[in-house]
Amino acid sequence: MPLYQQLADGLERLIAEGSLPPDSKLPPIRKMAEAYGVNNVTVVSAYKYLENKQMVYSRKGSGTFVSPLPVEAIPAPVAKGNLHSFEAGISFDHAINFANTSLPHELFPVDAFKKAFDEVLEREKGGAFRYMDSMGYLPLREQLCSYIEAYGIKTAADSVQIISGAQQGIDVISKAMIHFGDVVFVESPTFYGAAGAFLSRGAKLIEIPMERDGMKTDVLEDYLKLYRPRFIYMMAYFQTPTGISYSMEKKRHLLELAERYDTYIIEEDDFYDFYYGKETPVPLKSLDYKNRVIYIKSFSKILMPGLRMGLMVLPKKIHQGVMEAKYTTDISTSGFIQKAMEQYFRENGWEEHAKTMRRFGGEKYRRTLSFAKQYLSGRASFFLPNGGVSLWVQLPEGVGAEAFCSRMLEKNVILTPGSQFEISGKDSGHVRLSFCGLADDKIQVGLKRMGETIESMQLKGNL
Repeated sequence: MPLYQQLADGLERLIAEGSLPPDSKLPPIRKMAEAYGVNNVTVVSAYKYLENKQMVYSRKGSGTFVSPLPVEAIPAPVAKGNLHSFEAGISFDHAINFANTSLPHELFPVDAFKKAFDEVLEREKGGAFRYMDSMGYLPLREQLCSYIEAYGIKTAADSVQIISGAQQGIDVISKAMIHFGDVVFVESPTFYGAAGAFLSRGAKLIEIPMERDGMKTDVLEDYLKLYRPRFIYMMAYFQTPTGISYSMEKKRHLLELAERYDTYIIEEDDFYDFYYGKETPVPLKSLDYKNRVIYIKSFSKILMPGLRMGLMVLPKKIHQGVMEAKYTTDISTSGFIQKAMEQYFRENGWEEHAKTMRRFGGEKYRRTLSFAKQYLSGRASFFLPNGGVSLWVQLPEGVGAEAFCSRMLEKNVILTPGSQFEISGKDSGHVRLSFCGLADDKIQVGLKRMGETIESMQLKGNL
């Protein structure tokens, strides 16, 4: 057996038994050569041999590191049983429900949609209920091109696919692109609905840790070299559940990496319309000159959840496959709803209603921050997203999120524990607090009870 392979096998044994833990740095080539009495070429060959086996990865200018796990060794995640909507099984009518992300139904443009429904029925009679082109109603797709152009996304109607909500878009993409055993990258923590769709198709999920301005791109690149994922799933603004928005630098780097390592990015946009600063969000898709981004937008939050309507903008290379997957899923999204939405947009536009929703969301956000500072400061920390409909709260050390949420349920306050967004199901010490569906007085009472409970749990922990 060649000397380099003997050295590599020895290192592999150390990795397998845990003496060299994941992401630990191997000795520099010269030091390793001196330690084992071999030349530098032998060490280089051993490292390269291990890299080909996905046991190690190299980082330019930094050295060689132990891989997290080779693909075949990635365990079936706890997430298959863990990832689900926490609020789905809870129905306390009079509770302070911070798990609910829906906005008050009083904000929905019901009268304008009723008028649109009536006009479509009057114009088309029974024809309003005919099957639609699988891609969607062309006049609506043209309207939606104008909608997303306001965010810098320039595309043609023949690149737009109408879908029955963002979750269907993720399901269809999974159906079209994932083969059993494929690797998919997700943010850590991530949205359970998307993770569940990928897992249902037999994907293996690799989590990429987040920083305050997006994924850790050095870790992302290391893992791209190792795993060559089918695609990367992310939210560029007000990410679920953290509320993080990507910096321009991170967005450009992400696109550059997708091109270099020949993968796609799924960008889900649920909350971009809910920005509370002066700067309009710049979606990743608006910077996508290499056609690497699959953009999925939901209208559930900004219009009405029950409409179940959204869109995808698809790169040409995968367009046909996704269209076929959509057709075999449901033939087409409701033609009547599509025509009504087109009528609504044509008569009302979208910006006025979006402004109303932003004003409402912004006021709730600022009020929630005020109460959070009053009752949680010095007890817990929270990220300031300046958009979206939730706060991501980090509990103090020694206060577990699962135990805290159980205690809060006893006080008639419902929160979502961070474990619901972790592939492993681990207790991350975070809770998500959604504020847009609650009256101000309930937000104040809920946060006051949170502060009191944290203090009580810390006191008991110190006794």
